[in-house]
Amino acid sequence: MKKYLFILVVLSMVVMASGCTSNQNITTNNFSSGGMSFQYPDTWNVSTQTNENATQIIVASPDFISSNGTKGSVVIILKITNASASNMSETRQEFATQAQQSGQNYTNATVNIAGISASDMSYVGNDTQGNTAYARLVDFEKNNTLYLLMFATGGGVDIETVKPYFDVIVKSFKVE
Repeated sequence: MKKYLFILVVLSMVVMASGCTSNQNITTNNFSSGGMSFQYPDTWNVSTQTNENATQIIVASPDFISSNGTKGSVVIILKITNASASNMSETRQEFATQAQQSGQNYTNATVNIAGISASDMSYVGNDTQGNTAYARLVDFEKNNTLYLLMFATGGGVDIETVKPYFDVIVKSFKVE
């Protein structure tokens, strides 16, 4: 009897471990411009705008584009030169206020991005149609330049499915 119990325990552990370790392979493309580089899902679209003091990069899922922004996932990356840290503390406070006004708690952590400890705030709420939505703000300063990475989903997109796509961008993000 003990032998069967031992085998059952071992099999249970194998099944649980295989269910907990997802080997999700995300095929990516590389973006490199304006002193920034990162990987992004190869099915997503990238557009960029640059002016004298700022660069804006939008990385959008196909469903975000086809629905005109009412469903899907999007990442907005801003690079702002000659920015002050006080601007970012105001932005973080606004993010927290938006989360609290929608009745949601937000997480406030740090993440290592581009070799720097960055603020990482996120919350789950509802979009304007009442669907579950997700918002995340990662920001840091390097060489008197402010970097903001804003992630969002809406329209009922499965948040847990999209988070690994967002993580690809965060984990590969580099600056000069």
